[in-house]
Amino acid sequence: MSVACEGNLGATSVDSGTAGSAGFWSTSGSGGVGGFGGVGGLAGTGGTGAVVADASFDAGLSDATFVVDASADGGLDANVLDAGPIEAPAYEALFADDHLPTFEITIPPASWDALQNDGDVYQSGTLTYGSIVLQNVGIRIKGRASRRGLDEKAAFKIKVNEFVPGQRLLGLKRITLNNMVQDPTMARERLGYAMFRQMGVPAPLCNHARVYVNGELWGLYANVQSLDEVFVGSHWSPAPGNLYDITNAEYHIDFEREAFPWDPPQESKFVLETNKDINDTSDLTALIDAVSESSNSNFVSAVEAVMDLDEVLAMGAMQAVISDWDGYFGARNNYKAYHELSQGRFILFPWGIDQTFGIQDSNYNKLDYSIDHSDSERPRSLIYERCEQSSACLARYHEQVATALAVFEAADLETVLDAILLQISPSVMEDPRKEHTYGEHLDGVDDLRDYLGKRADIVRSQLP
Repeated sequence: MSVACEGNLGATSVDSGTAGSAGFWSTSGSGGVGGFGGVGGLAGTGGTGAVVADASFDAGLSDATFVVDASADGGLDANVLDAGPIEAPAYEALFADDHLPTFEITIPPASWDALQNDGDVYQSGTLTYGSIVLQNVGIRIKGRASRRGLDEKAAFKIKVNEFVPGQRLLGLKRITLNNMVQDPTMARERLGYAMFRQMGVPAPLCNHARVYVNGELWGLYANVQSLDEVFVGSHWSPAPGNLYDITNAEYHIDFEREAFPWDPPQESKFVLETNKDINDTSDLTALIDAVSESSNSNFVSAVEAVMDLDEVLAMGAMQAVISDWDGYFGARNNYKAYHELSQGRFILFPWGIDQTFGIQDSNYNKLDYSIDHSDSERPRSLIYERCEQSSACLARYHEQVATALAVFEAADLETVLDAILLQISPSVMEDPRKEHTYGEHLDGVDDLRDYLGKRADIVRSQLP
């Protein structure tokens, strides 16, 4: 094993923008592309020791050289590379709105063949970002409806510490690179996550990245912050609590008890992603029981005992405003559940939001999407369906929709979109694996502009 580090590793200032919105996303400023959703604060100090990956960012790309070669003994001391939490994570600059990072992924032949056979299993490869070279990272293919193989525009999950304990990229354990094949504009994820953050809903940072695979340009990707223990640790203390994803084995998974005694327990449809050594999922059982087993008269009080209902309703409200028909409220899909320890209640995170702002399977047909999610053509969330049975709960939801509408209108998304397109258009044109022509991309942009110009009045007309 060899570790080498040289050059400038000092802590440097990153454009902080103006103050972030109130709520969960306390570290994000509002500077950057289009004037909101930027990164905030300072780059991390990196702690002590010259090989702390968190410190190798210097206002964009550091001139440091960071090389990890784990081929000799397969591991590193976690205390060397993981210096613990920092007040303003250095990785925020990786997602800055005015930064278009380039990632180079090297997949050796054996790993390539293995991924072709089973893309869900991490295989060893190398990740290069500027002068940072991380060897023996885990690489796998991601996605369901948007899933593509390596001979197409595959989306990637990269787990930096899969084979090298303690290895990080600017403090990150995971990199998520979405292929955007269902969004001809290649802009919706970036716009949507910024909207959730402005609403005060915990949501990942997101910008774009150019990706090379084995020296060949693979295309333009959405660079989305992974929802993992690093994410929750940057928002709350103590952390992590239990973080649950939904299984990819089926669709439309919710907090409902199984219909028949012979059905598998509902808990088995959720995947615990933190605290696996303890493996105590009794909190999930309590949540499922509260959502599905409480009476109509005590539904709100039962759910509020185990879940931050206002946060969940805020998420559903923004999903309504941006026509997120494939999210939790519209389809019981694309979300994670997190048991936040300081308040002892669950919150939900949005995920997979490429089917937003008026499109369904790349077709522009959701401009008139209902704020009750009734035209999602999917089973709506059980929480919303039960909330509809309570006039007080439904009134709270409508208040959140009104707030989300105000956030939407204040964001000036057409200007934000202009800035994004100015940044990414050359990369869209050169993307060799994009599934929409550049003409279709421009048509999609026109549709998106139409949505941004008309949607507010439509939502307003649906409010009581």
